[in-house]
Amino acid sequence: MNHKLLTKFVFSGMQKNKKTLIPYLLAGTMTVMIYYILQSLAHCPYIYKDGVEAFYGAQIISILLEISGQIVAVFAAVFLFYTNQFMIRARKKEMGLYGVLGMSKKNITYILAAESLMNALISIVTGIVMGTFLNKLMLLILYKIINQPPVNGLFFSVEALKSTLVLFVILFAVSLIYNVASIRVGKPIALLQSDRTGEKEPKVKVPIFILGIITLTAGYKLALSAKTIGGAVNILFVSILLVVIATYCLFTAGSIFILKCMKKNPKFYYKTKNFISVSNLMFRMKHNAAGLASICVLSTGVILLLTCGFSLMMLIGKNIDDRYPTDIKVAETVSEAGKGMDDFVTMNKALQQDGIVTTDQIYRQYRNIMVTEKDGKQKIADPDTFDSDIASDIVTYLLSAADYNEYADMNLTLKDDEILIYSSGKEWKKGDNLNFMGKEYTVAGEAEYSAIRYIIDSTMSIFEREILVFPDDEQICALMAEAGQRVNPDEYEVFIGYQLEKALTAEQMETVRVLMELSGLNREAIRFKSEEMSAFYSIYGGIFFVGMFLAALFLMATVMIIYYKQMSEGYEDQKRFQILSNVGLTEKEAKESIRTQVMLLFYLPVAAAIMHMIVASSVVRLFLRMILIVDTFTFNMAIAIVSMIFLVIYTIVYKITSREYYKIVNRKD
Repeated sequence: MNHKLLTKFVFSGMQKNKKTLIPYLLAGTMTVMIYYILQSLAHCPYIYKDGVEAFYGAQIISILLEISGQIVAVFAAVFLFYTNQFMIRARKKEMGLYGVLGMSKKNITYILAAESLMNALISIVTGIVMGTFLNKLMLLILYKIINQPPVNGLFFSVEALKSTLVLFVILFAVSLIYNVASIRVGKPIALLQSDRTGEKEPKVKVPIFILGIITLTAGYKLALSAKTIGGAVNILFVSILLVVIATYCLFTAGSIFILKCMKKNPKFYYKTKNFISVSNLMFRMKHNAAGLASICVLSTGVILLLTCGFSLMMLIGKNIDDRYPTDIKVAETVSEAGKGMDDFVTMNKALQQDGIVTTDQIYRQYRNIMVTEKDGKQKIADPDTFDSDIASDIVTYLLSAADYNEYADMNLTLKDDEILIYSSGKEWKKGDNLNFMGKEYTVAGEAEYSAIRYIIDSTMSIFEREILVFPDDEQICALMAEAGQRVNPDEYEVFIGYQLEKALTAEQMETVRVLMELSGLNREAIRFKSEEMSAFYSIYGGIFFVGMFLAALFLMATVMIIYYKQMSEGYEDQKRFQILSNVGLTEKEAKESIRTQVMLLFYLPVAAAIMHMIVASSVVRLFLRMILIVDTFTFNMAIAIVSMIFLVIYTIVYKITSREYYKIVNRKD
């Protein structure tokens, strides 16, 4: 057969299968475009190039973009192969017909290769072209998110082009090999009748069903057991893995179990629409289950990423204020009596000398140790092993009642066995007991936040933080000495802070650093809130930007899987509904049956996804506290809002795809 005729078959086949081909090309193009943009931004000279940051914190964004690019690469491999399977399943009957009509497998391979080449060219070229044009827009959006002034000029990344071409040429080549292999190993008659296979009613796979229940229970239990940031770090990814396994197991075996239970209920089952829907789904669950589970996992990913992203941006201002409560912050360790206060006086003079007007001046001194909590008892952490179980390690700040009274403007008196406590991860009530360094203490109450807000820093750490206020400094030194610590009564951690009348210029900041250095202070100990804000916006904005990219990718994949599932099921169910129509099923009854069938399991994945997110909310919120403080109310509100928005989008997709499904099953061809 000559190439001209084969080429006609290629274009004819693509035209005939455009309803499945066009979404496949769109999905491929979008995946290529997203990967190319992420790689291009990761190598963008306006962000980070040759070790030089374009702005403060740019290196962090570059790293985040690189990591997200790798995530997209893995996802692209799975997603494109998954959608390709739908494509080749729909083409098997057509290829079988070619074989029956006398076309050789060599010619069929040529058709598949030509189609795959065209699909790859369209997806890769269009994706790169769109990515190139959208690069500047994405860069401007990123700059807007991280509070940077817009940049002029365009850029083109050769590195991004190379990596994109290599990755997607390999992926499309692997898809072609799979397609050719699946066609060449099959006989024409078998391929022609491939849509009639799998008619045997599936059985409940008991081991898989039990495994699903066990892994879901274990995953949920782990997620709900996290009480500290360290605990969340230890268990989050394990619990995610368990829940993903459980999702696939329960959708595969559990869905069949539910349908069989429905079948055993005569009042429900022996109604026309239910009878047809349940029976039909019983025969199609082998294909439905994997698709539904994938939709559930991707939906959970979309809700999770959007929730974290919106929480991040809503709370960024509050978190910057918590980490840098003053415009100028100095944190240092002093080991000489009066050294901290001397530095405070020195800084006051230096600021006055430079004409900088302050509206508030803060001085705090305290001790800082790492403790390990086990069985309700806290003791000094072993420096060689304290990071082996971060869930039980706590950064502890120690204050005397005298210092606390000065900072809080109070007149508190504590008994020898009483303490005040403030914890970032645990609620303490008056009358609770704490065993600290082997001594029993009664909690006299919670420390006033206004007195300790300049000391405790709950952001950017995997460890819990707590403040303990003791009756006097002598007791603190005695406890530390008994625990084997080398104690210098004159050694303290010092916080010095200033609120300014107006913001400083970059020149003024450098002048302050020079003056501090000349006065014997470490210039690296001085932090300016306005400078640190840039780093925070870079970190938070970068995470938000990458999160939205990945959420968009997962959402696209969710929509595509839903679409292909509906199309695939429609073609498979078409003949069944024609048979039922021939024996008296009206069009109205067919439509009601379709609606029941689709809705029975269509909303199950999103319901399961929301359930997963609700259960995971606590552990995810604790995990996020490594980079920001997220209050429960804000995080739960974000979950509710994002879930409702996602449900609306999901419903729109359902309406569109179920209409296509209805058209297919009622077709008379």
